[in-house]
Amino acid sequence: MNGIDIVKYLDAKYPKELAYEWDNVGLQIGSLNKKVTTILITLDVTKETIKEAITHQAEMIISHHPLIFKPIHSVTIESPRGWMINQLLKNDMTLYTMHTNYDLADGGMNDVLAALLGISNPLLLDEIDKIGRYGDVEPMGMLAYIAKVKEVLNTDSVRFVGSLDKTVKRVGISGGSGSNHVGQAKKQNCDLYITGDVTYHTALDCEQMGLNVLDVGHYAEKVFKKAIFEDLKVNFPEIKIVISSIKTDPFTTL
Repeated sequence: MNGIDIVKYLDAKYPKELAYEWDNVGLQIGSLNKKVTTILITLDVTKETIKEAITHQAEMIISHHPLIFKPIHSVTIESPRGWMINQLLKNDMTLYTMHTNYDLADGGMNDVLAALLGISNPLLLDEIDKIGRYGDVEPMGMLAYIAKVKEVLNTDSVRFVGSLDKTVKRVGISGGSGSNHVGQAKKQNCDLYITGDVTYHTALDCEQMGLNVLDVGHYAEKVFKKAIFEDLKVNFPEIKIVISSIKTDPFTTL
């Protein structure tokens, strides 16, 4: 299978045009015009995931978070990013990234998360930024629902703002850094808003406005790996699709 055909499919489903202006998505390293027999799917591109891709003899890596996010002015192989770029080129590996275009697309990050969290008939959370989902869940106590979230997202560590006594009936979700959408979660009468990377001052604001927030961390977006694996496995059965086994979360809970 040619890499161009794979990307045509992904571009049609998760159009690059959906990405925010500040983002950097699409082809980052290498060429698409080549035969692809093995793809490694990862949340982040690190030294370890590149070594893993080399072990699997993957011709292509698909990541959620970009390796090249801001403009770079030099590539020195002594630097971590320079080493990674050099290894990708030396091993003739293509790096393709789907970031905020995947977050905003129908069937993308927030629909995957909504399904996992039991949100029925999810609706668009933030109509201005075109991101996030909200909807009703099976009513349960806050602690019980938080336990469910931790289980389905396979995480031991979350941070909570608000009242643990409240019953959860309506939930809002925005994968990644969703601090900018707390106002929309309040507007949609969410009993709980789930996102990652909530700042201290945003948490104070949420407390004051009476919005319960669960910070599940940015690494919760690892659901990207399985979702893309299942998507490509159905549509490109002739290609070997590998889910990265590397934990790229830089934080350790002590």
